[in-house]
Amino acid sequence: MRRQLQALVCLGSLAALSIPTPAAQAGTTKAPCRVVAAKPSLSKGMIVGSAGRIGCDAKATLRVRIVRDVAGRDRTVKSGAKLVLNGRITVRAGCAAPGRYYVVAMDYQGKPSRSRPVALSCKARTPAKTGTASATEDQVVSLTNQARAKKGCRPLTHDPKLHAAAERHSADMAAHDYFDHDSENGRTPGDRIATAGFAPVSTWGENIAMGQPTGASVVRAWLDSPGHRANIMNCSFTHIGVGQSTKGPYWTQDFAAH
Repeated sequence: MRRQLQALVCLGSLAALSIPTPAAQAGTTKAPCRVVAAKPSLSKGMIVGSAGRIGCDAKATLRVRIVRDVAGRDRTVKSGAKLVLNGRITVRAGCAAPGRYYVVAMDYQGKPSRSRPVALSCKARTPAKTGTASATEDQVVSLTNQARAKKGCRPLTHDPKLHAAAERHSADMAAHDYFDHDSENGRTPGDRIATAGFAPVSTWGENIAMGQPTGASVVRAWLDSPGHRANIMNCSFTHIGVGQSTKGPYWTQDFAAH
């Protein structure tokens, strides 16, 4: 029996939204080109971070990041970039937990700006229910979380939408006799996750396997493989979906975070 594994991870951010701002008014002495980062704020459960370029004569790529102020190494929760002359770009991130956040901005000329950190009192997310996952699929999630706990990662929530994306891919591989992250119709894991309705998505990854007879054996195989283990031990992921097709068997693990 063939026993195969594949892993794929993609980290990225949603495109930034641009909101034009008036150019600086000309005066007797022209002010130098500068970058300004605004303090983050909350809007409809989302953290909003923005920055702008002011008084500039040439376009440049402006990059902005929303960063969470945590013990040890601070963590970027959302980033974006846009080519602008004098203007503003804005990025939004789901507010998963209360904490202190700040905004960092920089253009290609290296002009940096950092806002003051502010405390945002968003509510922690309520873990999603398992949905229609089978006992075997729930076992895979449990064993995955046990492994993550040894690294100090928080447990993943078995999300119904990610479960649907994973289950459909395992069923599709079994029905059409192929083994790949990309579906035969060209859809990527990111496409399938979006179609299942998990949004917004800041980062995602996927493990697949074929031939392992039990949930314990497939988790063990993934942990013994560096690429698959890296996905399992990625502390930036917050949600998981596991799908099994008994024909094969085929297994899919989809990881993601808002």
